[in-house]
Amino acid sequence: MDNRLKDIQHGTLTESRLNSDFLFWLKTQGPNYLLLAMLVLCGFMGFKWWENRAEQSRDGAWNEFISAKTPLELIEVANKNIGTDSISQLATLNAADAYMNSLQTNKRFDREVDAADSTLTPEMRVEYLAEADRLYAKVATEGAQATGPATLLTVAALFGRAAVSETKNDATQAASFLTQAQELAAKTYPQLSTIAENRKQSLPQLAQIRDMPSRPVDPNAPTDTSASTQNLLMPPSMNPPTAMPLRITPTETPAATEPATEPAAPAAPAAPALPK
Repeated sequence: MDNRLKDIQHGTLTESRLNSDFLFWLKTQGPNYLLLAMLVLCGFMGFKWWENRAEQSRDGAWNEFISAKTPLELIEVANKNIGTDSISQLATLNAADAYMNSLQTNKRFDREVDAADSTLTPEMRVEYLAEADRLYAKVATEGAQATGPATLLTVAALFGRAAVSETKNDATQAASFLTQAQELAAKTYPQLSTIAENRKQSLPQLAQIRDMPSRPVDPNAPTDTSASTQNLLMPPSMNPPTAMPLRITPTETPAATEPATEPAAPAAPAAPALPK
């Protein structure tokens, strides 16, 4: 009986000592561990918040890209979303394509189709062509070191620069861009490499295309064989006129001449006098 009481007392003392040690540890070391756990939890929650915000920003960038219509809007989206997926390169390519589409349709992108001033002027054609070439060159330069699937955008930009050169009737420069596109797409996109080769082979045919007259031509008028051949890809309004209108200066004004008069009719013969 005494042994049992001793065992009970010993167990009670042991439990009491353990509780006291735990309370002492909780008072001394517990706050530090609790603070560490709170920091870990806050860090995890902060990471999830940043991840969700980055995902929302990415979705917003793609929505802006999809809703952009004009080249100016696309350029703004490209400058705003540098480093977000490939939005910047895609928006720049679409802006350049929009300029080229305006050249092909001869319509301004900032006007309605049936507007009175929707037709491009020769100055706007030159401006649009230069801007398209600049945007294509930007994408091609940024993706010069790209490899694998990322080369698709660079190849598309080189095709665009070749189209600009063809529009300028510069077959040599167009062949250079097509060669670069062919070499870049040879491993990853062999179909595009074949297309580039076919376009290179068709470049000599551009020199055989006759001029498109910028105004009606008299079919009976003698043809001027000394005029240089123009590329049909060049819009008609950008081609120089085949003949300049005659400008008459005061010193070259022909002298006025009197109108020719018809010769006077011969007088009728007098009737013979009758005898009286």
